[in-house]
Amino acid sequence: MFKRFIRCRRGATATIAGLLAIPVIALAGLGTEASSYYLTERHAQNAADAAAYSAALWLASPESGTGSQTMAYRGKQFAAQNGFCTTGDTTSYSGSTCSTLPANTTQSVTISQVTVGSYSGVQATVSQTQPPLLLSVIQTANVTVTAQATAIVQQVSQPCELALTGPITFQGSPNINSPNCGMATNDAAKDALQFTGGGMTLNLPTGGLSAAGGCTGSTSLCKAAFLYMPPITNPFAALDSATLPTLSNCTGTTLTAYSAATPCKNNNVTLNGNGTIALTGGVYFVSGTLTLKGNTAITGTALFILLPGASFSMKGTGTISITGNASVTTSQLPTALQPYAHTSCEATNKCLFDKMAIYDQSSVAVSIGGNSNISFAGTMYLPNAAVTFQGDPTINNSTCEELIAASFSFVGNATLNNSGCSSSSKTSSQVVRLAS
Repeated sequence: MFKRFIRCRRGATATIAGLLAIPVIALAGLGTEASSYYLTERHAQNAADAAAYSAALWLASPESGTGSQTMAYRGKQFAAQNGFCTTGDTTSYSGSTCSTLPANTTQSVTISQVTVGSYSGVQATVSQTQPPLLLSVIQTANVTVTAQATAIVQQVSQPCELALTGPITFQGSPNINSPNCGMATNDAAKDALQFTGGGMTLNLPTGGLSAAGGCTGSTSLCKAAFLYMPPITNPFAALDSATLPTLSNCTGTTLTAYSAATPCKNNNVTLNGNGTIALTGGVYFVSGTLTLKGNTAITGTALFILLPGASFSMKGTGTISITGNASVTTSQLPTALQPYAHTSCEATNKCLFDKMAIYDQSSVAVSIGGNSNISFAGTMYLPNAAVTFQGDPTINNSTCEELIAASFSFVGNATLNNSGCSSSSKTSSQVVRLAS
């Protein structure tokens, strides 16, 4: 009888299946709980991102130091809105979606101020500790899922050089010296900043080179730039809808300022020779091409307004040293432009021609080359033009200049010296972004 029992195979399959069921159930439990942990981690990461970003916004805003809420409260508030609250925290957070946790499950949210490089920031750490469920037969220790995020506050100043729609291009060995006032482009393309060649020198403030898009070329220069930033507001946008006058040509071969007695434009004027033209605060309308050749020098105070189709060409070794008029009066402008004259705009704060040296609405490219030496104390506003400094021109200013154009390029050995700008010469804004 015993031998027959030993030899009997009835129920063997069930026995084997029963033995195999243990690892199968364990694997199924592992897969199920792994998925659960993954989902918890994703939710925790969303809460950490929201907490860090919101706390950094508080850090960047004027509310920090004056409001009743703290940085930690703001971060924990947004973590709570994503379902994560420190266990035992009885603080009431607006919009909280935290609910009663399962037995033996706890959560933790910590908010701390940190420094990342040269930037202030906020680090949020969100975690959930829970016991294993299906895997409790092979693991008894609790499982902690943690997520962390850091948001930084970047100081972005209104740049002295702003490309409104196109790229900023550096080719060859240009030398840019603007230690207190930077450059920016609102171009959102992947090559909004372009570096070609070597030997270029860029002396800009921290974060002084930024773009709404990306950067190509030099890895080190691209790495130092702020990329994919919010567009910079154009402070002279109101002038884009201004109506330019239709004027007759001025007589003579030199520059003539606009006035009631001489309501004219300087058409295709070429200034050549070794003389000096001293300007004394007028407004000069230009059509065709204003060409400066030889050693001609233009000095003084003035506002050049380029009419549609006009361009500015500088060749040779001539010099321009122009300071924008401190104020432009209605008597210096045609009726259509008088709303922007100083005597008409003080109440609306739209004195946009004050301290402006060049205003050009046209889309004709502007090229400044040769060995020209240019000094503008004021604003060059060419919102639709591509401006190129090529060859060996020196754009030098002992005070502070501002260039706003559709795009601009520095080619060859072009030099821009804008060291006269102080660190407080431009308004600043703060940008918050997730760093990790």
